[in-house]
Amino acid sequence: MIRKGLNKRNKKLLLIILLFITLPIFFTLYRLEDMRIRAAEEKEIEFSSGLSASLYLPDTDAPYKVIIFIHGDGPADRTLDGGYNFIINRFLDAGYACFSYDKAGVSKSKGNWLNQTMKDRAKEIEEAIPIIKETVEVESIGTLAFSQGAWVTSELALMEVPLDFHIVIGGAIDWMEQHMYFEKEYAKSQAFNEKETTAYLDYVKKVDSYIMANDYESYLDYVQAYDYESPMTEERFHFVYLNYASNAKEGIPMIKAPFLGVFGDSDTNVDVFNSMAVYESIFESKGKSDYELHLIKDANHELLSAKYSQKESIAFYAFLYGDGIFAEGALDLMIDWLNRTLH
Repeated sequence: MIRKGLNKRNKKLLLIILLFITLPIFFTLYRLEDMRIRAAEEKEIEFSSGLSASLYLPDTDAPYKVIIFIHGDGPADRTLDGGYNFIINRFLDAGYACFSYDKAGVSKSKGNWLNQTMKDRAKEIEEAIPIIKETVEVESIGTLAFSQGAWVTSELALMEVPLDFHIVIGGAIDWMEQHMYFEKEYAKSQAFNEKETTAYLDYVKKVDSYIMANDYESYLDYVQAYDYESPMTEERFHFVYLNYASNAKEGIPMIKAPFLGVFGDSDTNVDVFNSMAVYESIFESKGKSDYELHLIKDANHELLSAKYSQKESIAFYAFLYGDGIFAEGALDLMIDWLNRTLH
């Protein structure tokens, strides 16, 4: 009897140990599968200009509704180092094809994105449209623009590029005003007092004056005389100089296709209330009715839930929670709008 009791306890203990070992393994395999792009087919596309891209197709028949991703700032590859994967998968599951490319000079693409204006980037989208239509049969095609991509959207409208819809996430209006807003938020995050804030913002204004004058040497000397930040490289400085005058107000009146603007109420990069007011004012003045502007609660600049938005730990949270790292309803909102708009 004693021996049988021991055997039962041993079996129970062994089962518990096996569960502790196998459950993390199964969860890891599940999450890794969840985090990869689950396209029915991926078509690699090369531009004549040297860009490289992927067209991710859903498990549906042609013709396809295609979403062109427009990157924000920085050296973005076609998946944003995996940052787009959850979004792409949600669109694929809903029956939408997704097109995204490596920025110039990133991954497989040739060139240098730091030499580009927002109009240059808009021309890339214009070049992509006929290539996509030659690759697959297309029912409708539009753009999903992140952050800096709002200025690219504005340029597309000015160029009258034929598109069926636009979605803008966290878009700013005026480049330099957005920069000053960002720096004010930075001063708050550093708990600067009133005197420190004034001194810092005066510093920022002086830096901006050197940018507008395209005077890198004076900029370098000035920044190095303070302890606020490391100076930009000359390439980055030139990129900002090329684009500092960007203002979405120029192109917004020309947007003819249905438009969705999505903003996070915890965005510290962009003054979202100003952006929404500008879009609203211009669209109303033009008599445009096929647009929606949404403010997502507890969402940051990337529409991630504010509690998961620390950049140093976002990969950890993405592994734990999957697309649950996005603010509640943010991804569903875009899919619902597309379904209503395109059907």
